[in-house]
Amino acid sequence: VARPAPFSPYAQAGAGSRRPAKSGPPGRGPKTPPKAPAPEETFFEGPPSWTDLIIPAISILTVVGIFPFLAALARQFWCKYTLTSRRISVDSGFRGKDRVEIIYRDVSRVRYVRRMGGASADLVFELKDGAKLEVRAMPEFEKNYAYIMEQVSEETRETSGYVKPEEKTAE
Repeated sequence: VARPAPFSPYAQAGAGSRRPAKSGPPGRGPKTPPKAPAPEETFFEGPPSWTDLIIPAISILTVVGIFPFLAALARQFWCKYTLTSRRISVDSGFRGKDRVEIIYRDVSRVRYVRRMGGASADLVFELKDGAKLEVRAMPEFEKNYAYIMEQVSEETRETSGYVKPEEKTAE
């Protein structure tokens, strides 16, 4: 007694074919390729603020102050911050060979502490995965902070308590 073969979607595709027949909405042509993203633009690139050297330079008067001054001096030569339209990069380590990059959509909160009368600031970026990136002595703080806050999400701006400079003067 011959039994019928179990139903298989491959059986209707044609003799010898191992794939089911393709079907799609009528009248649709081939998909257009996705648009290329806008090129990455660099907003700021440079070392930490020179004001980071003032207090350590004064502390050289004590023997112990030599070490903080050397650390601040090394940071000037071997650390570089880059703000682009897509990411924040920090090159650091011995001779600037270590690189940390974060993209703006991963930032959940931005906190800062001003230094040297507001000429620079230390920034802490809290990421959605719980990691943190600390940027010490960010130069041109007002301009760079405003740019960073333009790039992050609205939710991150609210969490960080950011107020646009125009809204501060209106109060």
